[in-house]
Parts: sequence; structure tokens; C-alpha cells
Amino acid sequence: MFVPHFNDTVFIAKLVDFAIFLGIIGWVYARYLRPALVAHQEAQNRAVEDAKAYHARCEAELQAARVAIEQAKVDAARMVEVAGQQAAHLIEAERAAAREHAARILAHAAGELERERYRVRRELLAETVEQAHARAREIARREIDATRQRELVERLIADLEASRA
Repeated sequence: MFVPHFNDTVFIAKLVDFAIFLGIIGWVYARYLRPALVAHQEAQNRAVEDAKAYHARCEAELQAARVAIEQAKVDAARMVEVAGQQAAHLIEAERAAAREHAARILAHAAGELERERYRVRRELLAETVEQAHARAREIARREIDATRQRELVERLIADLEASRA
């Protein structure tokens, strides 16, 4: 086994070189690497904090979205209920309007029917009077001669004079 000699110059030179090397590494670490590592660590810490904050915002937004969905369900149910009530009201209003229109049509039809009955009665009356008049003339021509006609006219004039007096 080899035991180094602590008095050997090569060994001392290597120890000095090693100490200088460690010093340079320490100086480079303190001067460049440590601030870079600290900056990197702080950046990582900020990224983690930002991620946590983003996660918290997302959770809050998710909760708000759930609340909004529940409110939308309530609103939708209310809208359906109100729409049903409005539809029922509109249907009832249209039915009432249809009933009023039907009543007006019936009244108009009844009036038209009454006018048509009156017209038909008048036509029938006129036709009956014409037929009766024609039949009476025919009977009068057949059964009344000139003397009978004179008698009837005189009686009519007498009746008229008596009614004036």
C-alpha cells in the first residue's frame, strides 16, 4: 500500500492546486451558479405559486359554473312554467274570441234567416193574392153577368155612401 508523503513537494503542489481549484469552483459557484440557481428556484417557486393560483381560480370558476348551471336549470324550469301559463292564457283568449265570433256569426245568420223567411212569406202572399185575384176574375167572368155586375156595383156604392155618412 502506498502512503503519501506529506512533505513531498508534488503532493503539496497537488494539495495547493486542489485548494485553488476548490476556491475557483467556490468562487464560480458563489458568483455565477448560486444566483442562477436561486433565480431558477425562485422562478420555479413562482411557477408553482402561479399554478396553485390558477388552480384556485379554476376551482372558483368551476364552482361558479356549477352555481350558474343550477340557476340556469331553475330559470329554465321557471321559463317553461311561465310559457305554459302564457300559452294557456293565449288559448283561453283565442277560445273566447272564437266564441264571440261564433255568436256574431249565429246572430247574423239568425237575422239573415229571419229576413229570408219574411221575403218568402211576402212572395208567397203576393203569389197567393195574384192566384186568388186571377181565380176570382175567372169565377167572376163565368158567374157574373152584366145585370148582376150592376147590382153589385150599386150595392158597393151604397155601402160606401153609408159608411161616409
